[in-house]
Amino acid sequence: MVTLTGCGKSSAVDQSAISAGQLLAEKGRGAVPGCVACHGAHGEGIEAAGYPRLAGLNSGYIEKQLKDLARELPPAGVVIESVARDYSKTPRLYSDLTVFSPGLRHDDIMSPIAKHLSETDIHNLAAYFASLSYTAKPVAADFQVLERGQDLALRGKPEYGLPACVSCHAPDGEGFGADFPPLAGQPVMYTVNQINKWQLGQRDNDNLGLMKAVSDQLTDADKLNVAAYYANRSLVVKGQ
Repeated sequence: MVTLTGCGKSSAVDQSAISAGQLLAEKGRGAVPGCVACHGAHGEGIEAAGYPRLAGLNSGYIEKQLKDLARELPPAGVVIESVARDYSKTPRLYSDLTVFSPGLRHDDIMSPIAKHLSETDIHNLAAYFASLSYTAKPVAADFQVLERGQDLALRGKPEYGLPACVSCHAPDGEGFGADFPPLAGQPVMYTVNQINKWQLGQRDNDNLGLMKAVSDQLTDADKLNVAAYYANRSLVVKGQ
């Protein structure tokens, strides 16, 4: 079992932001419904519906995802390239000497909600969910499915140049920093759906286009196997 302390939180915890985030998550406001309706009373997610857990995720990761979800889709007929060949055709954001792609992540449910969130709302929600403790409840699966998922997670497909999941998502799928989210404790349906979105070009907000390149090499069986493996992992994230 993996136990993480203070996962995803900065050393200086902003209690006012956490309190404001909790209020918005529980009660909602106007066009923003309470997050608990889909993500659980304690941010644990809903396995049966495929709604992801937010509890214990890195606050920077949550902020980025909400901002990307709020971005406007390109005009009809425009094809999104996950890794642009011609940088002049891709909007850019500049910070010091580093160039970043804004990234896009669309979801029929979450995108309209994210558009109604202010930057302060996003910061508060991220602070609140990052502060929550979480204990994964391993989901049972066929042992052959788990073995195949474990092989993909730990070994990848070196014969095809496909890296192991642990290379980015940490040894037990607990995630690493703001760029690589946890896979352990996420619903099988959610993990599979996100890989599908990468493959279909409905997500392009990954770091350096890594997930797009990985997803394109995964078969339908690979997706189910690795998602089941991580849903079967034990994980404890301790709040502050």
